[in-house]
Amino acid sequence: MSQRTVARRYATALYEEADRLGIVDAIDGDVALLRASLDDSHELHRFFQNPVISDEKKGNVIDALLADRTHELTVRFLKLLVRKDREGMISPMTNQYRALRDEQRGVVEAHVKAAYDLSDDDREALKNALKATTGKKIRLVVDVDESLIGGVVVRIGDRVFDGSVRNKLENLRERFRTGRVGDAPAENGAPPAP
Repeated sequence: MSQRTVARRYATALYEEADRLGIVDAIDGDVALLRASLDDSHELHRFFQNPVISDEKKGNVIDALLADRTHELTVRFLKLLVRKDREGMISPMTNQYRALRDEQRGVVEAHVKAAYDLSDDDREALKNALKATTGKKIRLVVDVDESLIGGVVVRIGDRVFDGSVRNKLENLRERFRTGRVGDAPAENGAPPAP
């Protein structure tokens, strides 16, 4: 069984218990906090991955870091993973939990590479355009890649939308190289004359 499948099962179990108790929103927040904590601290990630550190010490760290900041279910769940020697599933489980909740809410994650950091207005306009294209709610994850020169490249799942200046220049260079310069549409959007 793949790590992703196991992580998905744990994420589903956590969600179902939260739903049964009527605390899904609280657990959503806890999982987001845990995910951010693991992403921000490589030491914490390595701590949970280290098989030499005892379950008791890992449980104590969970209590110290999370007991006052998260719901009791979250703490019990993490300790269960530690007892079952599945602490390596904590990070993948948080990813799968988020994916599960996104599916339920009709949200897709759009990974955006932009030549510069996008303003709030640019982000909102891009989200609206992608929502119109996909019919889904959009969560943007933006990374700056100055090599794009301008424009953006968006990846949603397996689909890639490349509106970067770099891509347009490469396409133009290829048309010059192959002698198909006249194949480009006219500036007004009309097809080229025969």
